[in-house]
Amino acid sequence: MNKLIVLPLCAFVGTLSLGFIVASVSCAQQTVPQQTKPVALAPVLAAAKNTDSVVDAANAFLATLSKEQQGTAQVELKAGLAAKWSNFPAAVVPRNGVFFRNLNAAQVAVALKVAKLALSEEGFKRFQEIRATDDAFGKSDEAKRGPGGGRGGGPNGGPPGGFGGPPNGFGGPGGGGPGAPGGLFGTGNYIIAFLGTPSKTTPWLLQLGGHHLAFNIYYKGTEGTSTPYFVGAQPNVWKDDAGVTHAPLAPMRDGVHELVNSLTVAQLKTAKLDANFSDVYVGPGRDGQFPAQQGVAVSELSDKSKQLVKQAIAAWTGDSVQGAEYRKLYDAELDKTKVAYSGSTNISDEGDYVRIDGPHVWIEFACQASNHYHTIWRDRKTDYGAEFSFEAPKNEIF
Repeated sequence: MNKLIVLPLCAFVGTLSLGFIVASVSCAQQTVPQQTKPVALAPVLAAAKNTDSVVDAANAFLATLSKEQQGTAQVELKAGLAAKWSNFPAAVVPRNGVFFRNLNAAQVAVALKVAKLALSEEGFKRFQEIRATDDAFGKSDEAKRGPGGGRGGGPNGGPPGGFGGPPNGFGGPGGGGPGAPGGLFGTGNYIIAFLGTPSKTTPWLLQLGGHHLAFNIYYKGTEGTSTPYFVGAQPNVWKDDAGVTHAPLAPMRDGVHELVNSLTVAQLKTAKLDANFSDVYVGPGRDGQFPAQQGVAVSELSDKSKQLVKQAIAAWTGDSVQGAEYRKLYDAELDKTKVAYSGSTNISDEGDYVRIDGPHVWIEFACQASNHYHTIWRDRKTDYGAEFSFEAPKNEIF
């Protein structure tokens, strides 16, 4: 049974072996159907063939730290700390973990080795591109107006609840340039954290995070998961001093753009959401807050559009070492999956929004502005390795 809730959300990165398991709406009040009970799904985790190498690298990194740094980098594996991530700069919304800016060059190299081993080749490249983009943003005039994670302060301030938004009314100047002490932006303002003890047998969680980036990579022996996974970019396209063009989220934007524009007029009408979104809906601080499924059923789409759904999903899952297993599951559930959108089909203007929602897969792409994207990939059942239970409330009013 579905109920309607009122939300004034405001904008601010055979047998299957796998079973995996915010949007800010415009500030006018909108009605959003809310699921009162989560779908019961068996949490079967993916094979984590890289556990041993990641654990060895993690322990090698921890061994380079002082006792004080170790106490910062390693915390308990519990729900409240697992949920402590955001799209905002880490200097604005605190995270778990140690800042890269507080590490020496040798320590940074070992930390990056952990990230490289934990992510696919494409995932590590995106990790580095988003950090480089934050350097570029930190040098821009736009950075002086405050965090690029969303609008600061006033009626259009942060996303709904949780750790996702900045302190109330925040909208101050950006600080001191890339990675500078007290600055908001730059490669130094990213963190690495370990929730629990890195182990080849018992559960633990690796977090990599900062402005427009939150990776939550879970390990439990030879199994693991890769969600929640948030990536964003501002600017979404830029050139470095050598004239090289960077577009860290291009595969994601292009994937959902091609998908939406492959739909027929009738399918677009069914897929169109009533609410207006300017951020992802199930973002930071909103674990388990999945709304009722809406949109056009993938089962009703052409073969071409179905292939584009798969292609769009792959833009996110491809960043995971376990991406092939995720895709195997999501492909098997394609006929129970829906596609929805809001705004225009340009997928480049403020308020343009696309959602892919299946029994397990949950992907959102939101345009906060023409040069500012937010995206998230979740699995309805195995976020954080299904270590914790996050049940959607029966009613939410903001």
